[in-house]
Formats: sequence, C-alpha cells, structure tokens
Amino acid sequence: VRLFESGNKHMNQQSVGRTLWTAVAAGIVSRPELFIAGRIPRCKDQAEVRREVDMLLRELRMDYVDLLVMDIPPERAPQAWPWLEEVYREGRARYLGITNFDLLGPKVCVEVFRDFLALTEVPPAVYAMEVHPLNNNEEMAECCRGLGIQVMAYSPLGAPHKMEAFMKILTRSDAQDMRPLLKVPDSSVLNDVGQRHGASAAQVALRWNLQRGHCVVPKSFDPAHILENTELFHFSLSQREMSILAGLHKGVRAERFLGQSHVQGKKALPKMTRDAQDACEAILSKIRGPGSSGEGRAEEQMQQELAELYRQQEVLKGKGKGAGAPMLKGGGGKLGPPPMVQSGKGVHFQMGSGQLGAPALGKGTPPIGYAS
Repeated sequence: VRLFESGNKHMNQQSVGRTLWTAVAAGIVSRPELFIAGRIPRCKDQAEVRREVDMLLRELRMDYVDLLVMDIPPERAPQAWPWLEEVYREGRARYLGITNFDLLGPKVCVEVFRDFLALTEVPPAVYAMEVHPLNNNEEMAECCRGLGIQVMAYSPLGAPHKMEAFMKILTRSDAQDMRPLLKVPDSSVLNDVGQRHGASAAQVALRWNLQRGHCVVPKSFDPAHILENTELFHFSLSQREMSILAGLHKGVRAERFLGQSHVQGKKALPKMTRDAQDACEAILSKIRGPGSSGEGRAEEQMQQELAELYRQQEVLKGKGKGAGAPMLKGGGGKLGPPPMVQSGKGVHFQMGSGQLGAPALGKGTPPIGYAS
C-alpha cells in the first residue's frame, strides 16, 4: 500500500492527482494499491463541505478518497462532523479522520476528544497529529490506541525547514547550538542511534513512529530523501532505544515555530517543556550578548530569578518545617513576594513604606512557591 496525503490547504492536489493518474494509466500501479488521504480545512456549513470535497476529488482526478480528514478547530468539530458522515455514506470517502484536539493541551485534549466521539454516528478511523521524538504526543496516542483509532503522524521529522526559518528570523544568525534541540535530523541522540543501525537520524525517527504503530507521511522535495524515507525495514529499535527516544520529548511543534516566524514585532520562543525553554533561552542570551534583549528585559529577568527562588524554597519546604531560609516581606507586613513596579530608575520592589528599594527580609517559614 502506498500512502499519499494531499489537501486543499497544501495546494498539492493537482500535481499529486496528475502523477498518480499517469502511473495508474501506465500500469505502474493500480488504484487499490494506493491509499489517498485528503484534508478539508473549511467546514462552515454543509454546502462548503461539499464544495471542498468536490474540489478535492476533481483535482485528484478520483471518484473517492480512502481517507477524508476534517482539519478545523476542535470546538467546531461536533457541528461539522455530520456533514462528513454524509460524504462517507455517499461512498466518496472510505474512512473519516479528525485532527487538532491534541492542541488543546494535556488532559483536556483527551476529555474533549472523548466527548466528541460520543456524538458521532460514524466515528473517525484515523487521528492525524504532529508526532516525532521531540513531540511524542503520548497522551493522545495512548488514547487513540485504547479506542482502536489509527494515528497518522504528519511532520514525523519535525518539519526542519520550518524550524530553520524561525531560528534565522529570531536570532539573525545560524543559531547552530539550537539545532540539536529543535531539529529532529540534527539530534545527537538520534544520530548516535542511527550510527549503530547504519541509518540516518531521519530514518530512526520514522522507524520510531512505525514501531509505535503510527503511519507516517514525511514530506520532501529531494528525490534522495524521498527514497531514504522508504528504507526503514532493514533495522529495528530495541525497547530501550524506543524509551530513550520517547524521553527526547520537548513539546516542539513545528507549526508554532512557523507561526512565530511570521509574527510582526518582537519574536518569542513558542511554548515548549520548561527544560527546553530554559536551554533555548540560554543559547539566545549567548547569541544576543549582554544588553541586546531590549526593553523590559530587566523586569523579566528579575521575575525569573524570583520564580527560581520560590521553586528552591518549595524544595526546602518539602524536606521539613521549621526555621528555614529568610522570607521576602512585601507591603503591609504580609509575607510573600513583594510587588514589582516600574519607575524612571528602572524596576524595583515596592516596600511597605511606599519607598522603592530592595525587598526586606524576615525570618520565618520559607514562602510557598509554584512548581514548573
């Protein structure tokens, strides 16, 4: 079976349809050997769904697709799903798929997804999401396994071209130190595993997805890379290697980074795990140099230092009560973090007397902080 994914948003349907039609007509491959997945991103009403499906099939030069994926925000899915069920009943889609629920975040994504499934008559057979070692999406993947829903991993190599675009815009340099953290093919761990098996880091990442039971749809314009992406069956990963690669998770989503690269004004790192965020911030600080981070950096740094103090105090608190590290005393004699204010002289703590200055210290139980 040969899996091809296309979509109205991808604007690749005409070229995919023309190529596959030529291959079928020449007898190189038969239609049953192909598995064609199509995405529709516009589902405002039933008429629009029909227009999207009509365009999809017309440009693919096919009477039906094997998989039709609805690519819309999850809050709109319950209303639009019955319209896809009609397409399924008409025989123009053999299976239906859904996506984007994993973007809701941990725990919430699974709860909302299960609520959605309870409303369907024809449940989705496939769930599509970005999955690779730097973004393992384990919670949603486990949910789908339990429900018998096939995971289709898009951007299984982390869309390195999108990450590169973000880094060059954000740092105005090559940011070489950030590549192993954010780009799957540059990961030192993946490259080490690949050397052991005579494979590339990209092949290891794809094999990791396959061994998790996912189907993968890697994208490439390079014929050599396309061929390499198919050569995944001459090696296998051990259970220990699978576990190590799953531990590379950093919450790195390519679409978030690409979105930030197009943001007007000040660029910022997208949301990731805290360890990954801290590591990238340290690299950016080294690239930019002292005093290059712009307005508001002093306040931001002070807040980070204060938050770090609270975390350390929370650790100490868990080891036993009693006299501990001094507490920060804010205004009004209350213990806790004093408020920070901006003045013409910079960022200061607001003292109880109304004066600006360093915070007073009083002995007592360490303050309650917050965990990462």
